[in-house]
Amino acid sequence: MNKLLKLSAIALLVSSVSAMAQKSGTSIAVFGAIAGAEVEASGNAGTGNGSGSGSAGKVTPIGGFDIGYNFTPNFAIGATYIPMEAKIGTGSVDGGTVSGKLKDHYTIYIEPAYVVNKDSSLYARMQYAHADLTLSGATGSNKLEGWGAGIGLKTFLNANTFVRAEANYTEYDSISGTNVTTPGAGGSTTTTVRGTPYLAQGIISVGYQF
Repeated sequence: MNKLLKLSAIALLVSSVSAMAQKSGTSIAVFGAIAGAEVEASGNAGTGNGSGSGSAGKVTPIGGFDIGYNFTPNFAIGATYIPMEAKIGTGSVDGGTVSGKLKDHYTIYIEPAYVVNKDSSLYARMQYAHADLTLSGATGSNKLEGWGAGIGLKTFLNANTFVRAEANYTEYDSISGTNVTTPGAGGSTTTTVRGTPYLAQGIISVGYQF
């Protein structure tokens, strides 16, 4: 009888931990990431001055916050926010350089998942992304909007604490900038640059699910 009671208690404990590890509810997390940003661009320096193309890129560490809600262990929605600035690279134009910075970057995502076991699940993430854009050396676009996707693994360390490892990729809408230079007696040259920014991230996050 005592053995039966002990086995029943162990089974109840295991099922309780399993239910808590893959439960629904609100989650909050902080994350660190290595982000690689690149802009594929083309430019035109005005009539008779020719055109060209190229790319500019930057790899930088970033950090932010993630809040989500799991309706079931297999489906969640959420949002991320990166409070810090991140450079997206520097490119050359006639008479100087153009560089860009992102700030107040946020995403809104949906996240279907496949439960592997009581502790872990594989997930895919589809997201809308938005950020403020500051250009130096040119005037033009002041925001970025785009769509992205990612895959990841979420593992619970105990009933509420989890870690996530994720890789994602975002492609933004095309941006443009105009640079006007006056190289002396030759008059001014207006250079228009258009580009498509991309962002790839490797992310590690630690969170708590209520």
